[in-house]
Amino acid sequence: MGMTAATARFKLYQDWLSARTVKPAPVMAGLNTARPLKLDAAGMAAEGWWAGMPLDIGEGLRIGGYDEDRALYDSDVFAATDADDEPRTVHLALDIWAPAGTEVHAPVHGRVHSFQDNDNLKDYGPTVILEHMVSPDLVFWTLHGHLSRDSLEELYVGKEVAAGDVIAQLGDPNENGGWAPHLHVQVILDIGDKIGDFPGVFRRRDRDYGRLLCPDPRPLLGMTSS
Repeated sequence: MGMTAATARFKLYQDWLSARTVKPAPVMAGLNTARPLKLDAAGMAAEGWWAGMPLDIGEGLRIGGYDEDRALYDSDVFAATDADDEPRTVHLALDIWAPAGTEVHAPVHGRVHSFQDNDNLKDYGPTVILEHMVSPDLVFWTLHGHLSRDSLEELYVGKEVAAGDVIAQLGDPNENGGWAPHLHVQVILDIGDKIGDFPGVFRRRDRDYGRLLCPDPRPLLGMTSS
């Protein structure tokens, strides 16, 4: 999808958000008490994480990460494809850090588009993508990553989910790609031919396009974007 088409779809999505009257369901309990967490270079330094992000970040929900240029993507998943290219560092999804086993809920009505275990270091691990057809003119997708493997067992493509339904639980570092337990939730306005996976981290040069393709999830989830 080119920039012009991406801009038009982004506007259609924003217009739908502005006009909707049904409140979304909380994607996770306790979001109103979540504290911010920044994982850019300054944020990592402020947390004292000089050697990288730990697998235990302490008690309480933490949240953040949309449009964040991060300093911690050091696995092959994010590496440049050739010597003249740049790695992927710009995170265009929301992260919600919570204990393993925490339930994840569908924010709006949809159906299961696809799911798979992206079992690579620093990847999503078990992943569920929902499709949301909210009007005759607008369909979009939400990706939920870093789940438990058990979360995939009862799923099938086309399974209907209502807003508020439990769709998964958070995985631990042994199954979620090697991260501290958290949910990666991403809005996708054009999924193309992707199945069970979609990039959530973009190169800096693709940042403007990426923000159109994957807008801030917070308005969809009923949260302020600042």
